[in-house]
Amino acid sequence: MTESLDVGNLRSESVAFRLEISDFGAFYERTYDTAYRTALGIVRDPALAADVTQEAYVAAYRHRHRYRGDAPSKAWLHRIVVNQALSALRRRRAARPVDDFSVWTAPDDAGGTVVRMALLQALDALSARQRAAVILRYYHDYDYATIAHILNTTSTNVGAMLSRALDRLKDALEPEHGAAATTGADR
Repeated sequence: MTESLDVGNLRSESVAFRLEISDFGAFYERTYDTAYRTALGIVRDPALAADVTQEAYVAAYRHRHRYRGDAPSKAWLHRIVVNQALSALRRRRAARPVDDFSVWTAPDDAGGTVVRMALLQALDALSARQRAAVILRYYHDYDYATIAHILNTTSTNVGAMLSRALDRLKDALEPEHGAAATTGADR
């Protein structure tokens, strides 16, 4: 029998995904929140994020037979979400900042609302691809190779994007650190 789960990791991932996707409604219910938050983190508009998420699920459903098993099913979905979000931003040409922070104020490890709001403002200053890389790395905890696969780039480029993004976030969140470094006051 060629459909055995012992054939290898890629084949077992593919078989597991096909079993998981056979009940697409359950897959949708399990993954919607993280898909929506990923889209929101990139497009920064709740209504557009909802549209992007729905478009991503439609695309995922239509193209589920193309899943090769070379990444976990959630990473496959996040690649679709990220691509849909980046396409929506290109069509729109300008991302509006989020006015409704309620979706981000759910209890989490980030701390208080003020810290979250400052972080969201700092994220707004990043490019869409940098935001996508930061969200995939620090919200979804993907490794560089998976992020590279999702963003269709190299692991080295992911490292460079994250480094530049983190430098910009640090400057935005710790303005006195940036000023001290430029004046030499921290020697």
